[in-house]
Amino acid sequence: MLCSSARVRQNFYLIFGITIGLIFSLVVGPLLEASCLFTVSILKSDSNPVIINDEYEPRINLAGKPQRALKAPQTILRPRYYSTELGIREKLFVGVLASQPTVDGLAVAVNKTVTHWVDKTIFFVDATAEHKLNVSLMKIPGIVGFTDSRTILKPFHMIKYIVDNYLDEYDFFMLIRDNTYIKADKLMDLLKRVTSVSEDVYASGTVIGTNYCSLDAGILLSNSVIRKMIPNVDWCVRNAYSNSDDDNFGRCVLHTLDLPCQTSIQGHLMSSYRLWEANDLKRVLDQPHQQQSFVQALTVYPLLNADAMYKTHLAFCKIDLEKANMDIKELRKSITAESVLEPPGFGKVSWPVGSQPGNTPATRFDVLKWDHFTETHLYLDSRFSNIRLLNKAESTDIHNVLNNSIEYLELKYSGNLKFERMANGYKRFDPSRGLDYKLDLIFRDISGDKLVQKRVEVSKTLGKVEMLPVPYVTENTRVHILLPVRSHEKQDAFSFLKQYKQVCIDKKEKTMLMFVLLYDANSPGKGAADDVFKQLKDEATLLSNAHKKDGTKVAWLSVRVPNIKTVILRDALLDFALFDLAIKKFPADALMMLARPKMEIRQDYLNRVRMNTIMEWQIFSAIPFSEYDPTLMTHPRQQSLDINKSHGHFDPFDYEHLAFYAKDYVSARKRAESIIPLVHADRDIRQLASETTSQSLKSANMTSPSVYAMFVAHSDCHMFRAVESGLRLRHKQRKCELYEGAIVDHISATLYGDCLRSRNRNAGSKGNLGKLVLEYQNQSK
Repeated sequence: MLCSSARVRQNFYLIFGITIGLIFSLVVGPLLEASCLFTVSILKSDSNPVIINDEYEPRINLAGKPQRALKAPQTILRPRYYSTELGIREKLFVGVLASQPTVDGLAVAVNKTVTHWVDKTIFFVDATAEHKLNVSLMKIPGIVGFTDSRTILKPFHMIKYIVDNYLDEYDFFMLIRDNTYIKADKLMDLLKRVTSVSEDVYASGTVIGTNYCSLDAGILLSNSVIRKMIPNVDWCVRNAYSNSDDDNFGRCVLHTLDLPCQTSIQGHLMSSYRLWEANDLKRVLDQPHQQQSFVQALTVYPLLNADAMYKTHLAFCKIDLEKANMDIKELRKSITAESVLEPPGFGKVSWPVGSQPGNTPATRFDVLKWDHFTETHLYLDSRFSNIRLLNKAESTDIHNVLNNSIEYLELKYSGNLKFERMANGYKRFDPSRGLDYKLDLIFRDISGDKLVQKRVEVSKTLGKVEMLPVPYVTENTRVHILLPVRSHEKQDAFSFLKQYKQVCIDKKEKTMLMFVLLYDANSPGKGAADDVFKQLKDEATLLSNAHKKDGTKVAWLSVRVPNIKTVILRDALLDFALFDLAIKKFPADALMMLARPKMEIRQDYLNRVRMNTIMEWQIFSAIPFSEYDPTLMTHPRQQSLDINKSHGHFDPFDYEHLAFYAKDYVSARKRAESIIPLVHADRDIRQLASETTSQSLKSANMTSPSVYAMFVAHSDCHMFRAVESGLRLRHKQRKCELYEGAIVDHISATLYGDCLRSRNRNAGSKGNLGKLVLEYQNQSK
C-alpha cells in the first residue's frame, strides 16, 4: 500500500497537467474555429442581417462550367507498317535539279543510271508560265515543278519540298544537278558502312573555298542537318545575295550549324572528278585505269549531254566487271586451296567453284531428271508428251549455250577442231542452283582428219534474288463475277447460284454476280412465256430482293448467239463478245472475274483474285484443278471435290479463268481490234467467225485465240499464271464431234485438236485408264 501511494504522489503533477490540458482544448477549440469557418451575422436596425464571408473560405464556382469535356479523348491510330511506328527509314534520297532544255536528255540519263540503285529519286524542274511543264510527255517518274524562276533559290525549294514530304522517310539526302554523273552503287555502299545516322553530315567531293560544298559535285546531307535547317530557311532565302547557289546554301548551313563542308564521313572519303575541258572525258575514257582519281570518284561533272553520261557509266561498269572477275578468281583459288582442310566425308568442291552445290535428293521421288534435247526437239519433258518442238525461248537459250561451247573448245584446241554436229544434249533445272547443261559435241580434227567427241558441261547459276516492288492491294476490293451460261448448263448455273449464296451472300463477301445468258439463234428469249432462262432469272431476282439491304446484286445480260458455219471459231472467240457487251455495265476500276458453271466457288480463290490482280500492272490466270470423268472412276464421286491425284489434276492447258480490271481489258482490246473486231451488239458476233477475222488471226500467228492470248500479245500488264488450289472444276463433257465438220482452215484444225487434247487429258488418271484397259482386255478374251 505504501508503494502504490508513493507512485500516485510521484505522477500526480503529470496526471493533473494532462487533465487541465484536455479541459482547456475542449473549451477554447470551438471558439477559435468559429472565427474561421462560420459567417458572422450583424443585425442592423432594420433587422436585416449583413453576412460577412471569410476571404479564406473555399468556394466552388459552377457558373458557365460545361457538363462534359469539350475535347473528345483521342483514339490511338496505329500505322499501317511497322517501319512507320518504329521510325525505320530508308537509306538514300536523291534530288536532281534539272532544267527544261535538258530534262529529255540528261535527266533521262540520270534516271537510267541512278534510280535502280537508290531508294528514291525526284527531279526538280522549272514550271513557269513561260515554260509549262508537260509531265505526261516525259519519260522519267517523280517530277516536281518550281514556279519560282530564280536559280539561286532552287536548292532551298528542294529543301522545303523534302521537309514537307520525305524528311521522316530517309537517313541521307543527295542533291545534284542533272549534268552530274553519280556512281550510285558506290555511294550506297559507303552509306551502309556509316555506323551512326544521327551524326551531322554536310559533305561533298569538292569544297569551294574552305567552308562550302559544291552542288555540281553533289551535296550529301544527313537527316539531322535538314531538321536543324528548318527554322532558318526563311533567313537563308532573305540572305541569298550571292550569284552562286553553292555560296548561298553553304552560308545557310554554316549559319544554322556552324558546320563547314566535309570531304569524308566517319573516315570514308568522298571524292569527285571534274572535267575541265570538253576533250577531258575522251582522254579519261580511253585509259581510265591510269586516272586513279577518276576510278575512285563518286561523282563526275560536268557532262555536256546524255551520250557523255552513258559513256561514263559504261566505263565504270567495265571497271567494276573487271574487278569482280578478279575477285571471283581469287575467291575460287582460296576455296580450292582450303578444301584440303575439310574433314573426310564433308563434301567436295562444287563446280563452278563457289557456286551452290545443288539439291541432294532425300528419296527417289526427289531426284531431278535430265531432259534430252536436240537442236529442234525436246524429249519426254513431261509425263504427257514424248516429243515436242522447242519453243522460241528454249531454242534461243540452247543455241546460245551451244555457240559458247563451240567457241570455248575451238579456242582451247587452237582451232584444230571444227564443229560438225551435236550428238546429244541434256539439261536440268535445279531450283536451288540454276540450269545445268551437258552437251556431246562432234568435231573434226583437222590435223588427223577424224571425228572426235567432246562432252561439255555448262552451268547457268541463279543470280541474287531481288524483291520486285508492286502496287499496294487489299482484300477489300469488290469482285465482279461474270458467268456465261448456255441453255444446256442451266442446272449447273442453279448449283453455282446456290454456292454463291452460301459463300458470298451469307458471309457478306464484297462481290457482284452477273449471268451472261447465251441464247441459241432459235431459242425463245426475253418476254416469251417459255423463256429457257426464266427460272434462273426469277431465282436471281428473288435473291437480289431478299438481300437488297446488304448491297447484294445478281444481274443478267442476255446475248443472242447466231448460227454460223464455223461454229468452232465462234465458240473460241465468244468470250470476246461477252466481255465487249458486259464491260459497258461496269466502271473502269471494276475487278472482273470470269467464272464457269462447273466451278466450285470458294472464298480462298476470291481473296487470291483480289491480291493477284493489280490495275495497270498484272493479270491473274489461275490453273484449275479439273475433275476426271466420273464415269471412268473406280471410286464413288465425292460431294465436294478434294485435291487428289485419283480425282483430278491441275490442267495447265486451261486458260478460261481470268481476273483483270475493266480498264486493262479495254486498253488491250483496242490494240487487238484490227485482228478481232469489237462487238457492239449481238449481230456483230457473226463478224468474229468471218473469213476476214480468220485471216487476221493467221497473220498475227494467233492459232489458239483467247482472251488470255490477247492479254499476252496486246497488254503491257504482267501475266501471273499459277496453280490455284481454291479453283476446282467439276468434269465437263466436251463434244468435239460437233466441231469436226466445221474445220475450214488451219486455225479451226488447231482448235479442234485442242478440244480433243483437253477431253483426253481430263478423261482419267493413267492408273484408272490402265485398269479399264486391262478389264476390257480380260472381258474380251
